[in-house]
Amino acid sequence: MRFLYPKCIESAMELSSKTLLTLEFDKVRQHIAERTVSVLGREEIEAMSPVEDLDIIRGRMAPVLETMDLIAFDDPLSIDGIPDIRSALRSNSIQGMILTIAELLDIGQILHISRRLLAYLDKRREKYPELWVIISGLTEEAWLEEAFQAALDPATESLKDSASPELSKIRRSIDQTKSAIRERVKSILAKLPDDVVQDRLVTLRGGRYVIPVKENQKNKINGLVHDQSSSGATLFIEPMATVELNNKLRQLELADQQEVKRILCQLSEYVAQIGAQLENNLHVLCKFDALYARAGYCRSLDATEPEFNDRGFILLKGARHPLLVQRFREEDSTGKVVPLDLSLGDEFSWTLILTGPNAGGKTVALKTLGLLALMAQSGLPIPALPRSQLPVFTGIFADIGDDQSIENDLSTFSSHIINLVDICQGAHANALVLLDEIGSSTDPDQGSALAMALLKELTGRTCRTLATTHHGALKAFAHSTEGISNGSMAFDANSLQPTFQLRLNVPGSSNAFEIARRLEMPGAIVDAAEQIAGSDVGRVESLIAELDETYQRYVEEVELAKKNRLEMEAFKEDYESRVEDVDRRERELKHGARQEAQQILANANKLVERTVRELREKKADRESIQKAHANLEAAKTEMSTQMEESEPDLSQTELKSGHTVWVSSFGKEGRIISLREGSGRALVEIGKVRVELSLADLESRKPEPDSVNDGGTTTFKVRSDIDTDLDLRGMSAEEALEAVDKYVDELYMGRVENATIIHGKGTGTLRKAVSTYLNAHNFIKSQRLGKYGEGGSGVTIVTLHLDRN
Repeated sequence: MRFLYPKCIESAMELSSKTLLTLEFDKVRQHIAERTVSVLGREEIEAMSPVEDLDIIRGRMAPVLETMDLIAFDDPLSIDGIPDIRSALRSNSIQGMILTIAELLDIGQILHISRRLLAYLDKRREKYPELWVIISGLTEEAWLEEAFQAALDPATESLKDSASPELSKIRRSIDQTKSAIRERVKSILAKLPDDVVQDRLVTLRGGRYVIPVKENQKNKINGLVHDQSSSGATLFIEPMATVELNNKLRQLELADQQEVKRILCQLSEYVAQIGAQLENNLHVLCKFDALYARAGYCRSLDATEPEFNDRGFILLKGARHPLLVQRFREEDSTGKVVPLDLSLGDEFSWTLILTGPNAGGKTVALKTLGLLALMAQSGLPIPALPRSQLPVFTGIFADIGDDQSIENDLSTFSSHIINLVDICQGAHANALVLLDEIGSSTDPDQGSALAMALLKELTGRTCRTLATTHHGALKAFAHSTEGISNGSMAFDANSLQPTFQLRLNVPGSSNAFEIARRLEMPGAIVDAAEQIAGSDVGRVESLIAELDETYQRYVEEVELAKKNRLEMEAFKEDYESRVEDVDRRERELKHGARQEAQQILANANKLVERTVRELREKKADRESIQKAHANLEAAKTEMSTQMEESEPDLSQTELKSGHTVWVSSFGKEGRIISLREGSGRALVEIGKVRVELSLADLESRKPEPDSVNDGGTTTFKVRSDIDTDLDLRGMSAEEALEAVDKYVDELYMGRVENATIIHGKGTGTLRKAVSTYLNAHNFIKSQRLGKYGEGGSGVTIVTLHLDRN
């Protein structure tokens, strides 16, 4: 059995089942498995586990990324289900075993899906090469698929009458014989008085047509008793006049059974000939199923491919815990997951100690990092922004939560120590270690000392360690110890609420007193607690608060500077583009003016030449010469006017320094700083940017906006891309009928004559509701259930009246 996720023993990483449960990797697998449509696909997902071989990781991730692109940007291929035919193939390999019609239909479904998938990806093999490598292992057995289509009726799960000439002949005889028996029994029944028969209905008992007769009147009819009612008051009698016909019918039915058995035997032999190919197709299809499920899940998280590095460097940008993303989506919550930005493992710091308030997001940060590392090393894209980086960890260890056990006589502290012992024994270079509330559940001084020693040891091993704590001593330890740094979860001092944002290199306060006040603990108790804590603690907390405030201002200023820089860059780019456009237009104007002036000059020369020629030819007198001179002067005046009009006006004499102007090329207002004398240009301030512009680009006022046409004209856009498939699966009957009503209207308006409505098989409730609705709709010309290869009874094919208004 070949899976996309083989168990690679040589590349297995140091990882316990407890860590997988602690980091909830099993829930991620479960969510992905729910998207599969095959037993083998689900089994593959449930067996998915992380490895530490980068080549294997990339080999797993590449087809997932391609499938995500296929789902997002291509026409996805819908596969409703992939039947498990392993048992049927095993049975068929035993001598003398014959496959049932249901088993043959399942095998036919495998053949049908294989052919569709091959054809689908064959057209896209260059676009999705990784997928094509997987799918190209399928074999297409069109001859057998055609044999199944000719013989099997998926709607009734029986053989078609046309499966063989002999079967067709037998079934015609059966229909004729049944009709003759019914007519004869009806004739006998009509002649019997009411006091003899219990009911005037012809019924079947033991495959024989019988008449219900009252028990005390049984001697009134000559026949054979086949059954009686539970009360004994009614006997079901076969009239002697129909015995021979019933015997004939029984013989025909036996012949039908024999012919059906012969045909099934022949089809089973066909299957046996390609049993190996069918089993291979099943496994390839289930690979694709598991791949499609992974890609669908990752796409729902907006997941991206992380960049792997060999420096042990962690850089998460906008990372989100996948289970939180899904929970918010399922609850239709207005809230959203606060993204996590985290860097760890550079040349200065391999260990990060996180501090901050309770319920501030410290544990979520640990679990997010751990779960995303597990996903990445399982070949799954992660819910984080592009260019996030992760190393390939040699092991992942986690001590998160409380494993105390009365049954095993374990306290909270003992359970933590047992976990830490396992970590000390298993964590080596480049391992990821996640420690929640390190040093807790015991004496604070001793717990802090133990935590310091452990963190120093893990740092020395070059493990990447993320630990949370409330112990103040560990904040100072991180500040003064090489390779270890502080981090904190932000707390809003005004709202007294955590913001769930991680800040690096800044220790955090637990804010216990502020949170106690917010939760309405009596003020006198909180004040007393602050006095008991002492001035030293107060000064430290005050310093942290001041540092926190300073850091927040710094972050805001950095963000503002970044925003301004981006605006300036965009403005500069826009300016350069507009200046180039203005220069181009100015060049075009000048070029046009030159051409027009040349044309005017050419026309003038022609006029002069024509006038001189006319004077010579006519031997003009003085009066004629004066008249011609007047005509030339008039033409000169007109040409001068045209020349002036053809020259673009690039100066604005009314503009002065300090004036507010409208800059045409930018579509914005600006202020003149200074005029460049004699150059026809001015220095203008637009927002925060100063640029030198041509005066021709400036106007003394902003132009009026174009008037809006509100005459009430409505424009309709006729759709030409109506989907001819409507999928109702998962809808209630009410939702489905509403969707069908809208869909039929769209089909009619779009002049689409035929369409497929997918309702699934299920209990048949949705199919019946849709059928009833379509029967009453005057746009519907006809409807029928799908044939084999169209979806069977899981779909309804509709044809519309396109000539009705």
